[in-house]
Amino acid sequence: MSKSGAKGVIMNETTYEPLNLTHDETSLLAELLEAACARLRVEINHTDHRAFRDQLRHRLTMLEAISDRISDAGKSSSMTASGA
Repeated sequence: MSKSGAKGVIMNETTYEPLNLTHDETSLLAELLEAACARLRVEINHTDHRAFRDQLRHRLTMLEAISDRISDAGKSSSMTASGA
C-alpha cells in the first residue's frame, strides 16, 4: 500500500528510524543532493525519449523532496540549538 507524500511523490508506507546526523553531515548530504538534482536537470534536458525523461523527472521530484526535508530539518535543529 502506498500513499501520497511531499509534492505528490508516492512513498512506501514502511517507515525507517530517523538518521541522527551532525550539522556537517547534514550539510554534506544537502550538497550531494543538490549536485544530483543539477545533474538530473541536465540529463532531463538532453533526453529525447519521453519515457526515460519521465523516469528522470520522477527521480528529480523525489530528490527535491528529500532535499527539502533535509533543509527543513537543518533549519529546525539550528533554531533549537540557538534557543529560538
